[in-house]
Amino acid sequence: MSRSTAVSQLLKNQAIWQAGSNSSSTRTLSTGYQQLDEILHLGGWPQGAVSELLLSQNGIGEIRLLSPLLAKLNRQPGYITWINPPYEPYPPALAKHQLDLNRIIVVRTQKVVDTVWAAQQALASNACSAVLTWLPNNNLNKAIRKLNLAAKTGNCWGFIFRSQQFHQQASAAPLRILMASEQRHQKLSIIKQPGGWSGQELTLKLFPERQYWNALSVNHWPSYQPSSSGTSQIGIQSPQSDNSHDEISLPSYH
Repeated sequence: MSRSTAVSQLLKNQAIWQAGSNSSSTRTLSTGYQQLDEILHLGGWPQGAVSELLLSQNGIGEIRLLSPLLAKLNRQPGYITWINPPYEPYPPALAKHQLDLNRIIVVRTQKVVDTVWAAQQALASNACSAVLTWLPNNNLNKAIRKLNLAAKTGNCWGFIFRSQQFHQQASAAPLRILMASEQRHQKLSIIKQPGGWSGQELTLKLFPERQYWNALSVNHWPSYQPSSSGTSQIGIQSPQSDNSHDEISLPSYH
């Protein structure tokens, strides 16, 4: 075999990045957010791989970020498996985002080894379209490598969630995104991505309905006050005084 032929064969390996080349056999699906698609070299979430989201804290919009993808996958064969989510998934919110509750599996484990084993089995099973795994604050690079190989075997979309404290540590996940909440938006930073450069940043408003949320301090929320006159009164505490209330009388329901 000539040297040029050997090099050509070597460059067919998808694990080798060729600068300036946009060709890839990796299948992707859009993130549902055009700004994010534009800075991802592959144009979306990669299939057959594990993507790592490093969070400033849990519950800052990571599920909202994935909901467009999960809604698409929910219309295809396969289950969506959640392994050790920090909060109980809220069925009405999932249904609102077009997720079929009958095709969602929630797995709970007690030990790290069981968490990794469950994720590995789900990713490689060919029965799941997506697997979401929340990992503890441990150095689990070897485990992540196993999970990435399992996702490739099962041709599955894999996601792992870890603390942002690991963003400077090496990881076998091909795509790594740092996610933080800043006032009314979420900031995403690309730490690593397959076939492209890192360092891109963008902000997304994952909760546009936030503008309708009540901005009053809890001390100024309406409070129920029973009345002996047959009506119910709602007292709204005035910000100027802790003792003054505006009274609104409403008919009581019996």
